[in-house]
Amino acid sequence: MYINPNLFFLIKDGQFVVWNYLHHTQFTLAPEYMERLRLWAEGKAESLLLIDAELEQAQLIAKTPFLQREWGWDELSKIFHIGTKDIAEHLIGMSRDDWIENYLAYCNSISTHPPTFHIRKEGAPIVSLPEPDLSLLEQERFYSVIKRRKTNRSFKGEKISLETLSALLFVSLGPLHEKWSDLEENDLQVMGRRKSFPSAGGLHPEEAYLIAFRIEGLTPGIYHYDSFDHHLTLIEEKLAEEELIPLLYGQYFAEGLAAGIFLTSRFEKAWWKYPHSRGYRMALIDIGHASQSIVLTATALGLDTWMTGAFSDSGVEKFLSLTSSTEQPLFFVGIGQGDNSTLDPHMLSQLS
Repeated sequence: MYINPNLFFLIKDGQFVVWNYLHHTQFTLAPEYMERLRLWAEGKAESLLLIDAELEQAQLIAKTPFLQREWGWDELSKIFHIGTKDIAEHLIGMSRDDWIENYLAYCNSISTHPPTFHIRKEGAPIVSLPEPDLSLLEQERFYSVIKRRKTNRSFKGEKISLETLSALLFVSLGPLHEKWSDLEENDLQVMGRRKSFPSAGGLHPEEAYLIAFRIEGLTPGIYHYDSFDHHLTLIEEKLAEEELIPLLYGQYFAEGLAAGIFLTSRFEKAWWKYPHSRGYRMALIDIGHASQSIVLTATALGLDTWMTGAFSDSGVEKFLSLTSSTEQPLFFVGIGQGDNSTLDPHMLSQLS
């Protein structure tokens, strides 16, 4: 008999649990079942027993080898990817009317306990932003912005205006759409938000934390951006550049930025509607949408950008004063006046 390679084991509530992540099934195992699996794994089971029929029915073992596809990353990534595949096969072949009925029934079942969509940093000073000057973007053609966007790794340390920052935040992350008119005009309950980029279920679990280095009229420090009301909330006044770079694992490309934006995800908003772990896929994709919106808007405003997902998660949580375990940092976008250089002078000197 062959052991299913798509298994992981954990101890939960004092019991041994085996999780078949390919077929989305879990079983608690008595000690004799664990021992039997161990014997098969070590090739020491000499004959078939009745217990083997149960293990085979549960698809934990089989008489023929299980198909194993090539996988270049570690086991954790494999568990996540395979474990979030094919989670709703029962919907295949469903008629349009049945699909709508099924979807509306699910929406009704969760609508009575929605998450808090709008978080405020209670008691912290609010910093108003200028009315966004959208004329800064009116002369830009979409194709030219797409083509001009480029990762920059050398910044000049120059300031940008508060008006430019306001337009950047409003267009990329803010309340660009005042209403969800196609829902409201049909007397439907609005359970999400609309921004310049899509989000799974319209939930927009992302939050943005501005690290102000060189913004005219704005004290250097850490701010939370309120994407509902388009203002900043002060978290902490500080000169943070020297503190930030070690948190980015020494990526000195952040030197000379005018500002940086840490994008976090509030997982409780996503798992309210998508409780399966596949919802985590969507939370990651949402951050990708948000970061793309930021860099394209910044490019249209004549700014350069640099992005990274490599940082000390625990260190950044402390840096941003995040206290909830359901809100986690996922990405960083740096913004400023750059040299339009993919390679910075220090790196070029080492290559020459």
